[in-house]
Amino acid sequence: MRYLKVIAQDRDGSGEAETLHYQVFEDDKFLRDVTDAEVRLLRTFGTNYLKCRWFNEGEGEERHMRMFSLNPSGDGTPESVRLHFHEGPIIAYKAAVHDLDNDGGFEIVLVSDIDNDGHANRTDRTRVNALVREFMKLGL
Repeated sequence: MRYLKVIAQDRDGSGEAETLHYQVFEDDKFLRDVTDAEVRLLRTFGTNYLKCRWFNEGEGEERHMRMFSLNPSGDGTPESVRLHFHEGPIIAYKAAVHDLDNDGGFEIVLVSDIDNDGHANRTDRTRVNALVREFMKLGL
């Protein structure tokens, strides 16, 4: 399974992440860093991801998100996109969107408190939808 790994870092100790790294993996094998052209596609993605406040102090990579799509029907359009927020090897929390009728629109959004404000609410759903929409531009 191919996935995008997103790592945010607070290198200057300000309490806010200012650095984002994007990497592409196949299963758990590193394939490549995201290209400059892909980074431009992910500008809005990065802004939304930083609002999740899931970052590392310094140059660590323990906290990261893995994002991937699933296409069990094999028709080329994803029926599901999943977001796994990792703390090292452990998945701290998850979110997912599902296309039930395979029409390209996601009818179900399953989300927890992805922006770490203490509430799983409409804001979290909006952030997940925005992340998924931008992720889909990569065509992974």
